[in-house]
Amino acid sequence: MTEPNERLRDILMSVSVLNEKTGQCLRSIARVESNLQSDVDSFQRVLRSEGYYAASVDYKALRGDKSVDVSVAVYAGVLYKIDSVSFSFAGAEKGDTENIQLEAVLKKGEPASAADIVATEQVLIFGLLEQGYPFAEAGERSVTVNHATASVAVNYVLQNGPKTKLGETIYEGLDRTEASYLERLKPWQEGDLYTRSEVDEFRSRLMATGLFRLTTVTLQQPNEGTDIAPIVVNAEEAPPRRIEAGAGYSTGEGFELETSWTHRNTWGRGENLKFSMKLGESEQTLEADLRKPQFKRYGQTAIFNARTGRESTPAYKSHIFESYAGLERQIGKRWIGSLGVSGKATQVREDGEHDEYVLLGTPLGLSYDTSDVLLDPTRGIRLNLRLGPNMSLIGDRFFFLTSELKGSAYWQPDFMSSVTFAVRGRAGMTFGPDQDRIPLTERFFAGGGGSVRGYSYQGIGPQDEDGDPLGGRSVLEVGFEARVRVSTSISIVPFLDGGALYTDQIPTFNGFRWGTGLGLRYHTSIAPVRLDVAFPLDRREGDSAVAVYLSIGQSF
Repeated sequence: MTEPNERLRDILMSVSVLNEKTGQCLRSIARVESNLQSDVDSFQRVLRSEGYYAASVDYKALRGDKSVDVSVAVYAGVLYKIDSVSFSFAGAEKGDTENIQLEAVLKKGEPASAADIVATEQVLIFGLLEQGYPFAEAGERSVTVNHATASVAVNYVLQNGPKTKLGETIYEGLDRTEASYLERLKPWQEGDLYTRSEVDEFRSRLMATGLFRLTTVTLQQPNEGTDIAPIVVNAEEAPPRRIEAGAGYSTGEGFELETSWTHRNTWGRGENLKFSMKLGESEQTLEADLRKPQFKRYGQTAIFNARTGRESTPAYKSHIFESYAGLERQIGKRWIGSLGVSGKATQVREDGEHDEYVLLGTPLGLSYDTSDVLLDPTRGIRLNLRLGPNMSLIGDRFFFLTSELKGSAYWQPDFMSSVTFAVRGRAGMTFGPDQDRIPLTERFFAGGGGSVRGYSYQGIGPQDEDGDPLGGRSVLEVGFEARVRVSTSISIVPFLDGGALYTDQIPTFNGFRWGTGLGLRYHTSIAPVRLDVAFPLDRREGDSAVAVYLSIGQSF
């Protein structure tokens, strides 16, 4: 090949039939020659598509006693360049086409690549679809090659069709769902100019509700004598009810069983009603949760939640009833903000004494998420900020503010696609009265399967004279994992966790306790099953030498 071009050589070798059959036994010399001629034809097509219109290909085959040596000489010649690009739009307004032409991939003086020629045509069509021409299509494209000047002239012909506005939306196949609710999902108003991206966005929003197995969104022909076309949505609704169950085990918290019943689209406007029950050695609770999506506006969800039950932890035993009402709003594509009102009544038993609290709060939240997969991410960042102003309403009345920031990041290198590196962090602070006045249930704790593995649940931090955790007003945690996929279904995960708890409201960044270990993940179609075996590196008296955790989903 003259003027060697490694990229071009790789393309030619990838389409070669004989290259794939190197070392194989062929039945006859005629078969070799047939494959060789097929390769020559393929090479010539590839060379033209790359802009080498004057290229030539020679070959020869030397027959030995038990083998055939084949050589192919490719003379690429000069690379042809684009001399001119012209456009013909049938029926489009001049202002529309001027903007579209500026987006063309193909430019004068660039290589006459077939891929770029075709890509430019697709860009032009998409541009028309975005300018209100939903029936645009490509006409007969002409490509004129001038061998004397080694140049190519390209003329694009596009049939634009009528410029169209969006009319009424007709819904077919709805049973439980109210059409008026789906109207809130539309990113346009009736009478707006058609744009392909908005119709695609509408289709995505319909499927994102989880109410449908399948949806199609079709633009009809404009009504006779007008430029207004109706949209037809054909939907197949998904089953409204779902039962879920999960289980977990850790040496610190023991066994835990969780089950839930969900009714989606309860009253026909996308409502999600969920009842769940958690039974474990450290918690026995019932919870009801109602979510009303698109509440008053698109991207806003009203949330109503109530939970009651009993908690039994190393630090305390309590009976609780708590409720929450608030709004959650999508802010752009990655951010979600929330604001609500909460009430919590708690009876806490510690050292044989009972303390009762009634707290009124106005929790605020802000989260950011670029991760690619919910339960098993390989790329992206997650951040979650929580602010919890609370007022004690009975007994010794006081105010305190809890703030907590959690974050995690995931990275899968391109050169090592079987490994995902994951890191997480947690920082929390409580502002207000001294620690003794803050309810035990509202303090920070560290240690356990969702915190610093290797230590028992709530096992990190200050303790009383009986060895019971006292919690803290501030906390710091970090965690590192290397998730190594050894097969399609199995991963090995070495990890290192660290954390510290403080009675001061500002962390002092000392006193970290570390745990390490090895995890096993069995990947299912839903989420990985997680088994972690961890060892504390800074054992205190009473700490176990090993801790085991079993659950569903990654640790973070």
